[in-house]
Amino acid sequence: AALQAGREVGFDERRAADFFAALGVPMVKAVAVSDARRIAAAVGEVGAPVVLKILSADIPHKTEAEGVALGIPDGQTAAVAAREIEKRVKACAPSARLQGFLVQKMERGLVEVILGFRRDPLVGPTITVGLGGVLAEIYKDASTRLAPVDESEALQMIAEVKGLATIRGYRNLPKGDVAALAKTIAAFSALAHKQFADVVEAEINPLLVKRDGEGAVAVDGLVVLVGP
Repeated sequence: AALQAGREVGFDERRAADFFAALGVPMVKAVAVSDARRIAAAVGEVGAPVVLKILSADIPHKTEAEGVALGIPDGQTAAVAAREIEKRVKACAPSARLQGFLVQKMERGLVEVILGFRRDPLVGPTITVGLGGVLAEIYKDASTRLAPVDESEALQMIAEVKGLATIRGYRNLPKGDVAALAKTIAAFSALAHKQFADVVEAEINPLLVKRDGEGAVAVDGLVVLVGP
């Protein structure tokens, strides 16, 4: 049902989050609103501080379109920020169709991870795990397997990413919830199954890994379907 909804209205971040949650990926608490007048109530529902994002299936990378505001402390500030975001996005992407805003709980973790899925025309579906956030394109520190993978293979992938040594138990640094990360990788890799054949690419960046026993949570996602 989540996949069908994305097909019908386009995969904005809200639809992508619904889809990933249905696969078993832990997603950040969030509320979608159609216009800025409902922002304050959404902040009260989610709980401040929040992240505010523009919603549009035409804007896969919201930061580049200046469509994101972080660490907003209350509903009134969020309502003002929403109007400013809308102005910036319309200037950066005037042809984009805007569906409203996404109000997310501000989350933190020990490390940011990127999960990527791709249907390679030569080898088939692949899953990639790497150091996420703004560092993903700089370091290109990642591990790739044919998908799907189970939790055991996911643990092997985590061990191959140098930047994730900090959460595996490095010196006196706090250990991250590696088991939760492995479980999430395995759930995300289920995109390889035939019922999702029209999903050609997908990405979660970042997935925040918390302290050992506290889990992991995805705060941004992208789904690309095969063209007509």
